Amino acid sequence: MEDYAALPREARMAVMNRIENDHQNGFSIGQLANATGVPKSTMRHWEREFRDFLETARLPGKERRFAPDAAEKVERIKTMVEDQGLTLRGVRLELERMQQRSEMADGPPPVNNPIEDKARRLADMVCERLARRLME
Repeated sequence: MEDYAALPREARMAVMNRIENDHQNGFSIGQLANATGVPKSTMRHWEREFRDFLETARLPGKERRFAPDAAEKVERIKTMVEDQGLTLRGVRLELERMQQRSEMADGPPPVNNPIEDKARRLADMVCERLARRLME
């Protein structure tokens, strides 16, 4: 098995995308370790530490398989730890914040408020008229 850790991040992600297309059951820990440059022991620790973020499944024989998006997630954790200097607790808090922002963005559409709508239209109209006067 080749070691892809020396490749630039984009090249590693391209390799993982190619491997992902070949593996319907996800990635083995060895494939993920080789692609990301994160040791297997660290990967196992992160699997336990970030259970809600790094999804794994066990195949018969107890072989661990990581979800197809695991390489990107491991890279994100690695960046937070190595480049940003976050502790694992800090990484967990940041991942929770990211999840909350994602849930808020995916939330229900805003309730239409007729007063806010009228105020927005009035502000647009005033800006438009001011712009016309400035152009004269």
